[in-house]
Amino acid sequence: MKKFILLLMLIPLVLCSCTTPGTEKEEMTVYFADVGKADLILIKCGDKYGLIDAGYKSNRDKADEIMEQYGVKTLQFALATHNDKDHIGGMAHIIEKYDPETLYITPLVSEEKQYKNMLEAASLKGTTVKKLKKGDKFTFCGASFDVLSPDDSLLALKNENESSVVLKMQYGKNSVLFMGDAQIKSEEVIMKYYTKELSCDVIKIGHHGSSKASSQVFLSKTNAKYAVITTGDEEPAADVTLRSIASYGMKVYNTDTDGDIIMKIDGTNISFTTKGK
Repeated sequence: MKKFILLLMLIPLVLCSCTTPGTEKEEMTVYFADVGKADLILIKCGDKYGLIDAGYKSNRDKADEIMEQYGVKTLQFALATHNDKDHIGGMAHIIEKYDPETLYITPLVSEEKQYKNMLEAASLKGTTVKKLKKGDKFTFCGASFDVLSPDDSLLALKNENESSVVLKMQYGKNSVLFMGDAQIKSEEVIMKYYTKELSCDVIKIGHHGSSKASSQVFLSKTNAKYAVITTGDEEPAADVTLRSIASYGMKVYNTDTDGDIIMKIDGTNISFTTKGK
């Protein structure tokens, strides 16, 4: 009888030694497309997909090529960080062809054609449109996205770049900071509100590596191990930005020199491959 009781006591301990449900993460792929000085970023997790920016209108074929490669039929979300044509020029096409459930946008309204085309496409498809500001959140495939910017003070500037939606993605222990085209003013405002939240493994450098973004003090707050720059030879990343990144020992991946950049994360590990020019 004593042996039987002891066996019953051990069973829960054996069960508890198993992995806690939900701690294992499916591998996520983040694809930074080589589309020149523009942003087109596909996120894949299992059979779910999200998109951050859509590049120029002329990048539609490249977008379709990547979507076909990964078997994308529909998107869970598309996000337009801001209204410049190198970020949303191709968004109407994305909405029309890949029918995102939700379109996230900056609150800053634009009179430009690409902005109106984007919203018209969303209206015709019945896509839910949500404006994102500092403090907003959404989730995708077990990843949390926290919106760090813009706030009302930045929106009041009516500057497209400073209205960029800045996102912190947390996936298990892995974290990625997507800066859009946020510049030094945005960085200053973000640092007023956030400290530890800026710490990340990977930073998608703001404004294509321009000298108007990525201040040394801001980069120092991120403690990032990797930096991704999305630009082209028509406007390479500024030397001052590259020096600042190098001074913090970050490994740099740059679409200008590396071509397409494919990052894989599983909640614990991060790896990069490039497709070359």
